[in-house]
Amino acid sequence: MITHVESSIINIITEIENPLLLEAGRLKASYKMSLADAFAVAQTIISDGTLITSDHHELEAIEKAEGLNILWFR
Repeated sequence: MITHVESSIINIITEIENPLLLEAGRLKASYKMSLADAFAVAQTIISDGTLITSDHHELEAIEKAEGLNILWFR
């Protein structure tokens, strides 16, 4: 199963570097969100990527405030 993920377009992060840690901390301190969501949003911002989620409750306001690219799947 992991070989399918590794060969896809999904980016697997195995180490947390300082820019990601700082951005996740900023987001966690600024918004009511889980730590996991803070890291997901931080990585999306840093990589100028698209976050795929169904978590409208926590992330809709952040989408607008941070200018995120979010693909909602529910």
